[in-house]
Amino acid sequence: MRRFVSISILIMILWSLNGCALVKLREDVQFSKDSCLLFGEIVSPSPLKIPIVVVAYSNNKGNITVADYTVLSEPGQYELLVQDGNYELFAFEDANGDFSYNQGELAGYYGKPAKVKTQMGGGVFGLDIILTPQTKQPVSSFANMLAEFSGGKRKPSTSAGTLASLNDPAFSAENGLNGFWTPLEFFKQTGCNIFFIEPYDSQKTPILFVHGAAGSPQDWLYFINNLDRSRYQPWIFYYPSGARLDTTSFLLRTKLYDLYRKYQFESLYVVAHSMGGLVSRSAIIEKDNFHHALKLFVSISTPWGGEARAKTGVENSPAVIPSWKDVVPDSDFIQRMFATKIDPSIHYYLFFGHKGGGSLFRPNNDNTVTLESMLDLRAQADALKVSGLNEDHVSILSSPEMMTQFKSILTHTEKNRGKTYAHSKGYLHVEHAFDPPNVKIPSQMALVLATTGTEEKETQLKINPFLLQQETGAIVPKKYDVSLCALGFKTDPDKITLDIKPGKITEARFTLKPQGMVAGIIAATASADDSYWGFDKELPEQVKIRAIKLTGNGITRTLAPANAMRDREVLATFLSSKDYAFKNSFAFFDIPAGEYDLEIAAEGCKPFRTKIKAQPGEFIPPSPFRLILQ
Repeated sequence: MRRFVSISILIMILWSLNGCALVKLREDVQFSKDSCLLFGEIVSPSPLKIPIVVVAYSNNKGNITVADYTVLSEPGQYELLVQDGNYELFAFEDANGDFSYNQGELAGYYGKPAKVKTQMGGGVFGLDIILTPQTKQPVSSFANMLAEFSGGKRKPSTSAGTLASLNDPAFSAENGLNGFWTPLEFFKQTGCNIFFIEPYDSQKTPILFVHGAAGSPQDWLYFINNLDRSRYQPWIFYYPSGARLDTTSFLLRTKLYDLYRKYQFESLYVVAHSMGGLVSRSAIIEKDNFHHALKLFVSISTPWGGEARAKTGVENSPAVIPSWKDVVPDSDFIQRMFATKIDPSIHYYLFFGHKGGGSLFRPNNDNTVTLESMLDLRAQADALKVSGLNEDHVSILSSPEMMTQFKSILTHTEKNRGKTYAHSKGYLHVEHAFDPPNVKIPSQMALVLATTGTEEKETQLKINPFLLQQETGAIVPKKYDVSLCALGFKTDPDKITLDIKPGKITEARFTLKPQGMVAGIIAATASADDSYWGFDKELPEQVKIRAIKLTGNGITRTLAPANAMRDREVLATFLSSKDYAFKNSFAFFDIPAGEYDLEIAAEGCKPFRTKIKAQPGEFIPPSPFRLILQ
């Protein structure tokens, strides 16, 4: 039997936890403050889909200690979660399934290997690894070490779109509850991923289901069992619901980004319950490469206005579950989430239940979330329709009336979808060359298509940097400004205007030349209580960045943010390799190899200074530069 646990009930339970459970929660929260997410991509020349193991380990004069590992079902994005420290990263194809590296298996290091220095909280990006057959023998084969690290169990694949069964114990209500109480432990054991329960079918529309606090994929059994599976394919986002919502929303976006690069799906519908609505909306309002495919968003019993008892938990609990901070009424997360309206091209329907209670101490609610919170006027303003059902917070997910209305929404959406999509597509034949030809090939490359003469969000298509000629598709017929982007390289020409026609192949040719680059994101230093893996604290609005200065090797350049720039202007400036600063991001281009001083001056912050290296043909995104507020 499925089990749902409300946020308010969970908060009340906390005070009755036994000593061991409370200690475990405190340990998880403390480790979360000291931990950092590592992001990268595995690139392999092999066309075969062989499991890939990625390991982060400390190496103290040959003494190896595994910090974390993940398993991929194919090359692509990976995430690792480690505590503050210095690590080496190694990846190998586990061709024989013995969970250890064997000579002859494709493998690779990040660097040669290079030490990765983490920071408390946030993440480190750009840790790409290219697998080759001539990799230097590692100091350990990791035989038995990985199994011991995960308690004798092999972790599930964290590749976006991994096939899974809803009957898997990892998807149980009990494990979903673990994801709320001990999110770091959950992430290390289960990950944070979008799972498929059937192979991808381009003829079916994907519907992404997002559970709420302490939820699991099994919460959606009634919905999935009543879907027309000949027309729709269910996807499940499974995440540690006790984690900071900025972290889970970001991970959702990266998984959707990865799936779109792989499948280029035309439509995507999102259905979210309770706190999952907050996570989903936060992801939906961002203009990612898959944004144009988003056509439907349905939220069910979401605490849009926050939860007063979460505030009580944050202020008085002996141990604070991180996501409570984001569910506090008018939290920074909720304010940022409502700062951007949902794109009107996404049809949004808001559902709530009113079968609950009310008292002198608790306003009218659905036995979990107050009606006031579910009917927050900011959420209603974006909704095409607001519907109330005589159901409580739990029963609404197994309500025949809810399913009837949901099917009606699907029918209405399908009728209107064809009005906005061109079904006859065009294609691009892309050629690229390097100058000089013997440079180190970048691990990632993207084709950027920006609709000419409009402010529409650009489309990004993944390009294999090792194939000098390849064909992409399918592309909606339009006139585009087409660019090829590889970090650490300048592309000539920086854009080509092409008219993509239905049923036709259009050609594009580019040359890439190595160039030094210094770029990054500016954030605020988080307090000890706000330090959390995957979460970087944004600069307060009142903080104004005055100057970003780069000096060294006879170069002195200074940038001031041009916050009036349009998004398309920022994109065009970046793709043409011109220096820029916009809001909290900046980039310097055409920088000779060497070490430089980077200084950042901002009102209300202590002066920031660090050293940073540039190397033409190689660019690794640095961790956010954290300013200390005065």
